[in-house]
Amino acid sequence: MNQPVSKTRALLYILPLLVLIGIAAAHFWLRPLLDPTPQDQQSLTAAEGCLLGVEACRVDLPGGWVSIRGPEQILPMRDFDLILESNLPLQGDEVSYVMPGMDMGMNRFALQHQGNHWVAPSALAMCMSGRLDWVAQVRFSYGGQAYEVSVPLLMTRP
Repeated sequence: MNQPVSKTRALLYILPLLVLIGIAAAHFWLRPLLDPTPQDQQSLTAAEGCLLGVEACRVDLPGGWVSIRGPEQILPMRDFDLILESNLPLQGDEVSYVMPGMDMGMNRFALQHQGNHWVAPSALAMCMSGRLDWVAQVRFSYGGQAYEVSVPLLMTRP
């Protein structure tokens, strides 16, 4: 009669352990799929004073330049295009928008090749605190090197 009770008790100890092992394994194998940024990515910052929604931002690379621009006004919950231009043969990847110190969820948009530039059709939410400051993290590659350029972005109050 004690046998079923001890098997049940053993299951109560083993089952949570198996769940924890499964979560750890899933995190280990699925994490690269959730955050696919290359480990050898070179991070760049736009020039001091550059602010999307006000002006285009230019970054120099070996042998050329990259310009990132948006519309003159970026409004919350309204579609806009972020445009990546260069005199180099880039391979566009994506644009992620983050708000420093605030979790605004995942805001990733693919860069689409259009003629001689790349476009990321985008839209951003209004922060409940009223903040309008974002950072656009533009990812692309050139010459076998992955790059990420961080550019400040200021939305216009509706």
